[in-house]
Amino acid sequence: MLNFVSFKVPLYKDSSVRVEEWNDSQFYNTVHFHKECQLTLIVEGRGKLIVGTNTYDFKPGDVYLFGKNLPHGFRNDETFGDNEVKAHHISVFFNMDAYSFLLKQNPETSMIKDLLAKSLFGLKLINIDTKYLSDTMKTLASMDGFDKVLELLNILDLISRGNQHDYLTTGKSQEHNRNMHNIDKINEIFKFINSNYGTKISLASIANRFNMTPATFGRFFKLRTQKTFSQYLIEIRILKACELIRSGAYNTTESCYNSGFTNISNFHRHFKKIMGMTPTQYKFSATKSIA
Repeated sequence: MLNFVSFKVPLYKDSSVRVEEWNDSQFYNTVHFHKECQLTLIVEGRGKLIVGTNTYDFKPGDVYLFGKNLPHGFRNDETFGDNEVKAHHISVFFNMDAYSFLLKQNPETSMIKDLLAKSLFGLKLINIDTKYLSDTMKTLASMDGFDKVLELLNILDLISRGNQHDYLTTGKSQEHNRNMHNIDKINEIFKFINSNYGTKISLASIANRFNMTPATFGRFFKLRTQKTFSQYLIEIRILKACELIRSGAYNTTESCYNSGFTNISNFHRHFKKIMGMTPTQYKFSATKSIA
């Protein structure tokens, strides 16, 4: 029996879709699994893709769809010609069960349902317009609410109509052995952070709460989220601030302090880095979309 690392996709509250773009020197190479489906476009980088017990070469332009709980990991080539090693990819994570339920009663979505069922075996998607997919995935990252759900459905519909793919495994991922204790622990950590983001949470205090040293907690969290604890806490606070701004009941300063920040300049800096715009620009954009 094989053992893989449980990974926690940092979805905010009850959201079902998350977009991540990574551009670094190394991919997250630990073979891992998570309950969300994952659609990944390789922008730059070459190496080996491990899916279950199988290994494949990957290269720029490749597109993959991994079903829920399917173990996978990308491992860079250490060198490629005279060029610096790159690891640039865009991934969309979404709750497969939520989307399957949403599509269940609609015969018009039968091709998407079939695609999601096949994704449990892992798919390499063929003849995808990668420029369009990249642009659409980046647009998806800036969307909120039901618009995000609809845009992802449009992406899945486009892929399902192309209907060209290679299977990556021959058996569903449920055949593999997993450490359920670690899944429960990371879920409890996320639950605690999501309930207490508005208060001061230090690495030392949260590590102590879960009976770990700060160093052990930091490694545990990073291995299962590809983020540091502080990165995740900041993201949660920014997303909460976005929610407050969209509500129209709070100005940007009030949103800053009500989402757990204690310094307005830090708030503006983190907001622009994560959202790609200032809080004022975001407020104008949110107001415009409602109008």
